Amino acid sequence: MKLIRTIYMLGLLAGLFTSCSKESPLDGEQYFKQVYIVGAYEVVQQFDVAYSDESQDAYVAVAAGGSQNADRNVEVVLTHNDATIDWYNNKYMIDAPLKYQKLEDELCNFPSMKTTIKAGEVYSRLPFSVETSGLDCDKLYALTFKIESVSDYVKHPKDTVLIMNLNLTNDFSGTYQMVAIRYTLNDANEELTPSSVNMQRTLKAVNKDQIRFFNVTQNSDLSPTGNITTEDYFNSIDNNCVTFTHQPDGTFTVSSWKNLPVSNGTVSFEEDTFTFCYDYESGGKRYRLRGTMTK
Repeated sequence: MKLIRTIYMLGLLAGLFTSCSKESPLDGEQYFKQVYIVGAYEVVQQFDVAYSDESQDAYVAVAAGGSQNADRNVEVVLTHNDATIDWYNNKYMIDAPLKYQKLEDELCNFPSMKTTIKAGEVYSRLPFSVETSGLDCDKLYALTFKIESVSDYVKHPKDTVLIMNLNLTNDFSGTYQMVAIRYTLNDANEELTPSSVNMQRTLKAVNKDQIRFFNVTQNSDLSPTGNITTEDYFNSIDNNCVTFTHQPDGTFTVSSWKNLPVSNGTVSFEEDTFTFCYDYESGGKRYRLRGTMTK
């Protein structure tokens, strides 16, 4: 009886060790591996690229989905699919003041349209360069990418086409918090009836040295993809925008973008903060705005 019990216990231990030595099903790939363009799920993706007199580097990324990194090299061939821009504009941008438009071929350089997701990696980048000097800040430039072929795994059935919108920037553009005091000016230039201002402002790059923003006469920033007519959109910009311009000696100047009367402006920039003061006219009255904008 004792011998039988010993044999039984040895059998249980052997079964236990055998069970523990088996590979867990969670150690392997849990999903069907598919290759996709990063950002293509949203169709449109913004990519920041700086205004410059020199060509600027950019990239589009492709990835292999799944619970594991790629277990082999996967070569991905991309192509362009510019018809996607018209399709997107006609489907989603009907009421927008601006439409996406293809960046001219001569302004971008693609050394290759192939990239490789290497074994052990999740994604790979396809680098290219663009020329940004002279681009219009009020246009939505875009490039398109589509997966043409993959050497292994399969293409994702949906996330294979991307519209890359080039978001033009410079050293001073971005989102800032404006904290200021607005005064009404009388004929003697005296500051009367102060009121506090605390609002977020987007400083938009116009070129490598200039930024533009909405004065407090415009309650909020306008989106080029929002629901507003093209005429109203540009009228608001022309009638309400102010610019700060970086000079060769390192100083800044203040001026009107187009129609807003702006004068007596001073501005400095230090540690991501603009300190400014300028006068403007609106509705037949003169005002002075003094404060800061911090990034």
